[in-house]
Amino acid sequence: MKHESWPTFSFTDLLRPPDGWQVEHAILTTYSADLVVVVTALLALTGCELDYRRTGSRVELVKAIEALRGRVRIIAQANRISVPQKNRPILKLLDNFLAVVETDEKKSSWHPKIALVRYHRTDDKTDRQWRVWLGSRNLTHAMNWDAGLTLTSRADNRGQSVAGLADLGAELTTRAKLTALISTDVRKELAALTWECPPGCEVQDISLLGPNLAAGFPSPPADAERVLVVSPFLDPTADSSIVREIAQWGGSQTQRTLISTASDLQRLWETDSNVFNGFAKVCTLPYPELSVEGTELLAEETPDTVETAEGEKLPPAGLHAKLFLASNRTRRQLWIGSANATRRGWDGRNFEIVATTLIGRDAADALLEFASTGEAFKPSSSPSVLDENEKTIEDARKLLSGAWSLRQEVLDDESWIVASSPPPVGGLTVRLEVAVLGGTWNVWPDGASRMRLSGQRRTNRSNLLQVRLSSGDRMCEWIQIAPCDPPPDEARDRALIAQYLDPRTFLLWVRSLLADEATHPNDADWDDDGNGNSGTDGHAENRPESDLMPTVEEILRAWARDKDSFRNADEKVGAYLVDLEQRAAENNQSANVELLQTFRKTWNTLASELR
Repeated sequence: MKHESWPTFSFTDLLRPPDGWQVEHAILTTYSADLVVVVTALLALTGCELDYRRTGSRVELVKAIEALRGRVRIIAQANRISVPQKNRPILKLLDNFLAVVETDEKKSSWHPKIALVRYHRTDDKTDRQWRVWLGSRNLTHAMNWDAGLTLTSRADNRGQSVAGLADLGAELTTRAKLTALISTDVRKELAALTWECPPGCEVQDISLLGPNLAAGFPSPPADAERVLVVSPFLDPTADSSIVREIAQWGGSQTQRTLISTASDLQRLWETDSNVFNGFAKVCTLPYPELSVEGTELLAEETPDTVETAEGEKLPPAGLHAKLFLASNRTRRQLWIGSANATRRGWDGRNFEIVATTLIGRDAADALLEFASTGEAFKPSSSPSVLDENEKTIEDARKLLSGAWSLRQEVLDDESWIVASSPPPVGGLTVRLEVAVLGGTWNVWPDGASRMRLSGQRRTNRSNLLQVRLSSGDRMCEWIQIAPCDPPPDEARDRALIAQYLDPRTFLLWVRSLLADEATHPNDADWDDDGNGNSGTDGHAENRPESDLMPTVEEILRAWARDKDSFRNADEKVGAYLVDLEQRAAENNQSANVELLQTFRKTWNTLASELR
């Protein structure tokens, strides 16, 4: 949670490796995800500086994809990955990194927000460090009040021992299915470490809640003098609401404060106007901005997402933090993570992450000061009104999330989308459409379990499909993972990267590899269309510049300094140069063809002697 008296960190800073280190493996979990933010996370994991509206360059993105493929997994709730606003074919490569957990969201959701990252020293791969972050922030552009906790491993045994971390690492590793990351090894490695925690904070336990995992709402000390609960979402009815249980924390003199959103407080109050008895204060903060949740008007184009740099200071849109504080004069216990004040969040139905901590007086005072900024809740005499079309769509999406799996049978120029069954929408009146990523929408035939999509070349295939539901004037859409048969391979990856790189960018990439630099100052933003505008599928203007080619001196210097850097550049030249020449010839770009042929002659002459 951001507050003037609290230290604040950008999420990209938390992922970025320390100087002299690089990412070996990373597992990120989220409820909802935005593909553009996934790109940002990958760039941060390779060490890119992304503050002050810098989005990262094309060269940096290609290097990140190649460096992290097979090393990073991002796990999200099924049907909660947003469809990008712009058609960017390079995003098809994110199927190398994404996985989903399919649950019936009417009963259960994958809801933990975690980053588990292992780094190693660049000059000594046996020297490792782990970083763990957990909290309430999704991998989306939403600017909300969020809260989190960061731990960094220490190998000198001078840090804190934290119960549950080894089990958490083993469970995430099992789910991530990264070939080189073994669950038993991760458990053993994490169990042997101690942890650097935030100043004044003692982390007692970290638990991954969920089906066949831990469960149970915390029991605070009976002598609690102050209780603070921050939760944007509450149980839908008062009958079995956790709010009633929290109202009993402490004794008759305990001062209890509940902070939530007006809509959830109103809905709970409508089921029982006495539900907040026992709280000295019930306050509201604005409803959070939530990607891939709710619906939009079908007749309107979805507005472009505001892409704000991590370092830019903008006011948060709404409340998204989840925390529970019970304090007295000598002890301040805080539960922080992803679980809302709902039965479903704590009884093992949802997957959630929660840390049990003891915090210092300053941190507790800052939380209580934050609580004072809320506006007192005033129930409305007008009952809540639910849009029926929106309810229909959301009910249908939840039914599909746990019971409708898709796969793709890919032929030469077409693919069959094969479903596990006809869409199980329970008789709801909805229109269901699918499309390849960035493609044209196609209506799913009534009662069918397969559908043909034409015009998709094997080199452009992706495990990522678009799905859209509509009812009346409302609609929602998401990315669904539908594995291809045969699966995308390195040839597909190279083909998409070759489409993404123009000759100018390719030569900058080779120069950055030779110089062992992140990028080149003349490289364009990864989503730039070549005219200074980010967000389209165009390439930078084809302006062949012979001075962009690596010089003989640069090639020889790279070989003499680090033969691995030269070999890496030589491998990329062999993998991509032919495709780039062919594409330039097909597009009648004679100057680009000449530039690439000149580069080929120079490179082959030197490389044949240096290999």
